[in-house]
Amino acid sequence: MRAALAFLFALFFLSGFSALVYQTAWHRLLGLFGGADSISAAIVVGAFLLGLGIGSLIAGLRADRLSRRSALLLFAACELGIAAFAVLSPWLFHDVVFAKLAPLSSSRLTMFLIVFACLLWPTFLMGCSLPLLSKAIVLDIAASAHQIGWLYGLNTLGAGVGALVAGWVVIGHLGYDGAIYLAAAINVAIAVGGVSLVSTRGLSADSLVAAPTATTAIADAPVGRWCFLVFVSGFTIVALQIVWYRLIGVTLQSNAYGFSLVLGVFLIGDAIGLLAGSKVIDRIADPRGFFFRMQAIAALLGIGGALLLYWLIGWGVLPDDMVDRDVFATGRIRRWVLIPTFLILIVLPASFVMGFSFPVVQKAVQRDLASVGRRVGYVQLANIVGNSAGSLVAGLALLHWLGTSGTLKLIAVIGLAFALIEVLRDRGPTRLRIAGAAVALGACVALLPATHGFWTVLHGLKPGERAIVAEDRTGVVMIRLTEAERGRMYIAGHSQSCLPFCTIHAFLGAIGPLTHPDPKRVLVIGSGSGGTPYSAGVDPRTERVRAIEIVEPVIDSLRTFVAGGGRIGIDRLLSDKRFDFHIGDGRHALALDTTRYHVIEADAILPKSSLSGLLYSVEFFQQVKARLEPGGLYVQWAPTERSVSTFRSVFPYVIVVHPALIGSDRPIAYDPAAIRRKLDDPAIRAYFETAGVDVAELRKWFGDKNPDVLNDGKVEPFADANTDLFPRDEYYLNRRDPVGH
Repeated sequence: MRAALAFLFALFFLSGFSALVYQTAWHRLLGLFGGADSISAAIVVGAFLLGLGIGSLIAGLRADRLSRRSALLLFAACELGIAAFAVLSPWLFHDVVFAKLAPLSSSRLTMFLIVFACLLWPTFLMGCSLPLLSKAIVLDIAASAHQIGWLYGLNTLGAGVGALVAGWVVIGHLGYDGAIYLAAAINVAIAVGGVSLVSTRGLSADSLVAAPTATTAIADAPVGRWCFLVFVSGFTIVALQIVWYRLIGVTLQSNAYGFSLVLGVFLIGDAIGLLAGSKVIDRIADPRGFFFRMQAIAALLGIGGALLLYWLIGWGVLPDDMVDRDVFATGRIRRWVLIPTFLILIVLPASFVMGFSFPVVQKAVQRDLASVGRRVGYVQLANIVGNSAGSLVAGLALLHWLGTSGTLKLIAVIGLAFALIEVLRDRGPTRLRIAGAAVALGACVALLPATHGFWTVLHGLKPGERAIVAEDRTGVVMIRLTEAERGRMYIAGHSQSCLPFCTIHAFLGAIGPLTHPDPKRVLVIGSGSGGTPYSAGVDPRTERVRAIEIVEPVIDSLRTFVAGGGRIGIDRLLSDKRFDFHIGDGRHALALDTTRYHVIEADAILPKSSLSGLLYSVEFFQQVKARLEPGGLYVQWAPTERSVSTFRSVFPYVIVVHPALIGSDRPIAYDPAAIRRKLDDPAIRAYFETAGVDVAELRKWFGDKNPDVLNDGKVEPFADANTDLFPRDEYYLNRRDPVGH
């Protein structure tokens, strides 16, 4: 029996592993359908968690009517059902939902319903697992909290390892579809292993104890109160997790590895807490008091860790020049100190404490063998609903209205409420300690600066330096001001562009309209400080320049810059009716846009950045090609050899005027002498000079660069291209070939 339980625990570890591989991959694939912005991301996570909650509830209500043998068989059937869906999911999500149903995603409600319908089958089956296995293994109600805690802890540990292995190894070597197929094979192996345990003595017992009715369950007031507390706890920890993603995205540079790193470490910390709590559960005499104390301590660790990180960077203990740096690049050892510091100070302690409190809930609610599955289902449902609410509320509302600093303070206030309640009810020796935690929480709330001061320090600004800071749910933007009307813009910690406009952005923005014979309609994906869209409007014949920017505070910060007296072209960019700014994901906007353009340009992010693969894939270039008028031009920069080869596999005519790639379905009439003559036109010269662009330098850029013809009438297939399902350049640590900046 002991060996059988150990084997079953190992199977549930693998089940958690595969679930996080799926979540990572499906989140990316469904992001194509709904968009890669934060709103769509929150909707996908909410739909995923809702399916888990429904599965947990239904399985919890039914599990106690099953024999242990039947519960094991149903668990195995659930794993097979997940695997069957997973094998079809890359085709379903990419080739059907994204390729065929994208226009329906213009409505957020419709998008949620479609995403929820897509994920309901596998997430429902995933949610069934814990109540079914709890029913199968619990033989003694006195040991139930210990056994369920170990079961859930090992599953969570598997999920954490799955997040790390998927993000750092599997996807980078196999792609998203390959990772999904690997996880499906693991689910099949789990199902076979589960069936093999059915005949195990003890686990195969068919004796049943009559389960209480649903009415009795709902009327069980202590369980209801505990479910409310678990809901609040689940809300708090995921709200903290959303804040951690924002912090690591800015301080450590947003890339494909950062998300899986934070998620994996968070889940592993949670799992270690679960296992530790299960080990000492018998020593806890007051479950409610212990739970309240853990929530207060977790909130204190969450806000205290962020405050300590703020101080360490502000005092110069940690490197303050992380902006513009790639902390994951080899050879930059000093920056590796940021990674363990962030995880050790902020993520691990709070997640450990939250996990430590879960077994005590099971100890409080488990009372008899007849209701084990139901009570596990209720508690898990409350936790999942809290998680979902934390993701949606924090991601869509709290960061939008309160910013990162304000959201941390709100989480601290929730922890403070737990602490004060415990101070009022506790008459024992721990009262003084929890009162101290309450005082510490209040001090952290008072000491943590507001949005502007918080982000300027984390961006490495020194006292006396000026900056414009804007933050909402879509991201963080800072304009670092130097001399009058001069500055540099940072988006999510990356240096994106400068004021006045950098010559390279003026070059990339102008080359398409100056080359095309009649550029009436121009689309620019990515705005930055405005240099690319402004320069894209250089031709007086251009009637419309549509700019798509995924981070809304970019536009807000530019408006603040103009309101403070800044001009250099920004005022014209924001007031000229030719320019139309759209907030959203470029891929998603392009899928919904039926307009055909004469010129499309992508002022794309670095290929190492998170989600960058969406703008360097074969499928994206095909989307762009379909939105060009005959003879239309697509312009982007050429950051890597693979991105150039991927580009050449789609466009039959390709030239490079370094660093600009230009592609079309017709021969490209690029004439450097003609462009230089246009730049000498007084109206065009004045257009650039108004924005502070050095026209002489820009003219030299065009004059010194002769075009290299890469494709002259036919595409060049490339087997190792970037695709939506395998963005190789984005997962650069898994590549032996170098990836440029």
